Amino acid sequence: MIGSFTSTRRFNVAAPGPNTNILTTAITPRMDGVMRLTIVLATASVFNVTITNSGTTFTCGLNSSTSLNAGDLYFFSFGMNSANTYNFQVETNGIINILQVEECYVGVG
Repeated sequence: MIGSFTSTRRFNVAAPGPNTNILTTAITPRMDGVMRLTIVLATASVFNVTITNSGTTFTCGLNSSTSLNAGDLYFFSFGMNSANTYNFQVETNGIINILQVEECYVGVG
């Protein structure tokens, strides 16, 4: 059985600034699984995920740290660990047209 819990959805919101966490509260997964991310930016920018564990944060570029094209829809998935928290950043300030994050779990059912 595969379950999905939508963590967050944002639509047509201003980024909080370059290299600044987009979500006020980072996502803490309920259990290990896969995070699915759909993103559309109004301004071309590198899009990063920040991963924090025990006070140490890594900033990881998605799309090989190459700018996402403005107006294009991108989809990413990556493993998530319930010991970590996750947030997102843009390197160029602008509007975030769509940000949808889903936590996906595989269970026995």
